[in-house]
Amino acid sequence: MEGSTLKLAFATASSFFVVAVVLASALPTMATQSDEISKTDSEAGKAHAAYPGRFSRPPSEGKDYNTWGDAAGPDIGVTDVAPDRLPSRVDNSNRPQFPPIYKQRWGACGQFASVASIFTYEMNVLNGTIADTDATRFPAHFSWNMMNHAENKGSEAYHGWEVAKRIGMPTAKSHGGVRLNKIGLWPNGYEIWREAMEYRVSGYRYSPANTIDQLNEARGWLFDRNQPKPNKKTLGGLFALDGRMGELKKVTVTIPNGEHAAGEDVWTRWGPSGHGHGLTCVGYDDQVGYDLNGDGKITNDLDLNNDGKVTLADWERGAYIVVNSWGKTWSKDGRIYLLYRAMIDPTWKRGNYLGRAEVARYLPRRTLRLKLACDDRTDLRMTIGIAGDKDAAAPEHEFAPEAFNGWPLFARGNAGHVPMAGPDDDTPIEVGIDLTSLLKDLGPDKDGQGKLFLRLGRVDGSNAVGELHQCAVRTYDPKGRFLGESRLDIEDGNFGKSLLKMETVITDLERD
Repeated sequence: MEGSTLKLAFATASSFFVVAVVLASALPTMATQSDEISKTDSEAGKAHAAYPGRFSRPPSEGKDYNTWGDAAGPDIGVTDVAPDRLPSRVDNSNRPQFPPIYKQRWGACGQFASVASIFTYEMNVLNGTIADTDATRFPAHFSWNMMNHAENKGSEAYHGWEVAKRIGMPTAKSHGGVRLNKIGLWPNGYEIWREAMEYRVSGYRYSPANTIDQLNEARGWLFDRNQPKPNKKTLGGLFALDGRMGELKKVTVTIPNGEHAAGEDVWTRWGPSGHGHGLTCVGYDDQVGYDLNGDGKITNDLDLNNDGKVTLADWERGAYIVVNSWGKTWSKDGRIYLLYRAMIDPTWKRGNYLGRAEVARYLPRRTLRLKLACDDRTDLRMTIGIAGDKDAAAPEHEFAPEAFNGWPLFARGNAGHVPMAGPDDDTPIEVGIDLTSLLKDLGPDKDGQGKLFLRLGRVDGSNAVGELHQCAVRTYDPKGRFLGESRLDIEDGNFGKSLLKMETVITDLERD
């Protein structure tokens, strides 16, 4: 049994008159980090995917984990880029698919960038909708509260993308807003979790942008995802950035009168101190520049750092357009320019990479509806299994949902040692879990019946206790319409001191 999936493999494009700044072929590359995808010296300057440390993918998945593996669109470096077709300016934040400038609450900047901004934009592009209400926007705090220990802690952009891959993302309307008034809350209501299953990330990638070839590929993604479609509307992508934000006055300049974009603020590089901060790159402007060496000219062809060569590090002209989550009045309108050269700042290697995501629509066919309480949601342990024989004593296939097993995906980050609903709230919550992929692993069976196994317990050494109040298997048709549910009888739903075992026969299984 398979769910239906529609992926954003490419955006449509439109032909129009373009004034382009033609960027030359790749110059000698700057040093790459050791844990990027392996490249030869001759390839290092080309556009390619990279995994530069813990902020770009979950370490728990190992170095062979390909975050783009389920994406439908071409990988970085696969498509040839023709820079002469690119316009000199792109700003996707002016499109109706992009949400308003947010003012973040607490340390959720990574989720305001990756989910509230990028995921919202991408899903509206895919759906052909606009981000004008909470019904078409997605919350920063849903994914943030999945892994922040129920405390005011930071997060990485990929945390949100992984939550959207494995659970999905509810709309801000059903979630209760893009942001909440309390840290650590989990949604209470099956329909919220069921809605989340429909909106997914199929893949995400990070790439360096420290050579001209890499810059051109990034500009192409922002313009039309490097997939030109003549005579069709252009809808480019976005990037997640990791900026260092300390002592910003030292790196912020204002473009003087007489220059392109006069009066606008520009970061010449990342701040010289401070921690990382999640930002959204929405476009670029090749004409924005600043006279950094004070010679009265804005150049891209002089060796300003005296290293014997001209690279992007020497460029005074050309900038990304960056949206911050510090409110619409920050830096005049919530946006700022970031010179291309900032992406080669050797003192802030986290900031030298661009993160992108591909989204997908998905319809589950079989789900599990649970109402449960637990006084420590990180120490909760849940497994769900399936067997093709209704009389089976053990499952043939089994999985442990990340959210109900302490989020081991995020290693040091987890759901917090708090009750299921959130800090100081013992209320049972109703949740939903997608069973579709588990059921499709079954082999053929003549009567279409099988057996579902649910196990609830706690991690070894924990004192966590909980209670299962309701359990039901729900069925949907290929168009997502609810067909019905089969409830399990629960005589004693307590677990923790002992393992709770629930089993039921399920019918009408579809087989590949």
